[in-house]
Amino acid sequence: MRLLALLSAMVLTSACATEISSRPCPRVTEFSPDLQLQAAEEMVTAPALRRMMDAMAADRAFNRAVCR
Repeated sequence: MRLLALLSAMVLTSACATEISSRPCPRVTEFSPDLQLQAAEEMVTAPALRRMMDAMAADRAFNRAVCR
Protein backbone atom coordinates (compact mmCIF):
# COMPACT_ATOMS: atom_id res chain seq x y z
CA MET A 1 0.00 0.00 0.00
CA ARG A 2 2.86 2.37 0.79
CA LEU A 3 4.42 1.69 -2.60
CA LEU A 4 1.12 2.44 -4.33
CA ALA A 5 0.87 5.78 -2.52
CA LEU A 6 4.46 6.63 -3.47
CA LEU A 7 3.90 5.75 -7.12
CA SER A 8 0.67 7.76 -7.19
CA ALA A 9 2.46 10.79 -5.76
CA MET A 10 5.23 10.45 -8.32
CA VAL A 11 2.76 10.31 -11.21
CA LEU A 12 0.78 13.28 -9.92
CA THR A 13 3.86 15.44 -9.44
CA SER A 14 5.69 14.44 -12.61
CA ALA A 15 4.23 17.47 -14.40
CA CYS A 16 5.84 19.75 -11.81
CA ALA A 17 9.26 19.58 -13.43
CA THR A 18 11.66 22.50 -13.35
CA GLU A 19 11.53 23.13 -17.10
CA ILE A 20 10.21 26.68 -16.76
CA SER A 21 12.79 27.69 -14.18
CA SER A 22 15.66 26.09 -16.10
CA ARG A 23 15.07 28.07 -19.28
CA PRO A 24 16.65 31.51 -19.55
CA CYS A 25 14.37 34.49 -19.18
CA PRO A 26 13.89 36.45 -22.40
CA ARG A 27 15.28 39.93 -22.71
CA VAL A 28 12.75 42.74 -22.32
CA THR A 29 13.86 45.94 -24.00
CA GLU A 30 12.79 49.16 -22.33
CA PHE A 31 11.78 52.17 -24.43
CA SER A 32 11.73 55.83 -23.47
CA PRO A 33 8.36 57.39 -22.63
CA ASP A 34 8.67 59.71 -25.64
CA LEU A 35 9.14 56.80 -28.04
CA GLN A 36 6.25 54.90 -26.43
CA LEU A 37 3.98 57.92 -26.87
CA GLN A 38 4.98 58.32 -30.52
CA ALA A 39 4.31 54.62 -31.17
CA ALA A 40 0.90 54.83 -29.46
CA GLU A 41 -0.04 57.78 -31.67
CA GLU A 42 1.06 55.94 -34.81
CA MET A 43 -0.88 52.80 -33.87
CA VAL A 44 -4.17 54.73 -34.06
CA THR A 45 -4.00 54.37 -37.84
CA ALA A 46 -2.71 50.77 -37.80
CA PRO A 47 -5.19 48.41 -36.07
CA ALA A 48 -3.29 45.24 -37.02
CA LEU A 49 -0.13 46.67 -35.52
CA ARG A 50 -2.07 47.58 -32.37
CA ARG A 51 -3.28 43.97 -31.99
CA MET A 52 0.28 42.69 -32.40
CA MET A 53 1.62 45.17 -29.86
CA ASP A 54 -1.13 44.28 -27.38
CA ALA A 55 -0.14 40.60 -27.65
CA MET A 56 3.52 41.46 -27.16
CA ALA A 57 2.63 43.63 -24.16
CA ALA A 58 0.85 40.65 -22.59
CA ASP A 59 3.93 38.49 -23.22
CA ARG A 60 6.17 41.13 -21.63
CA ALA A 61 3.93 41.34 -18.57
CA PHE A 62 4.01 37.56 -18.22
CA ASN A 63 7.81 37.45 -18.58
CA ARG A 64 8.22 40.20 -15.98
CA ALA A 65 6.03 38.26 -13.53
CA VAL A 66 7.87 34.98 -14.10
CA CYS A 67 11.43 36.34 -14.40
CA ARG A 68 11.76 38.80 -11.55
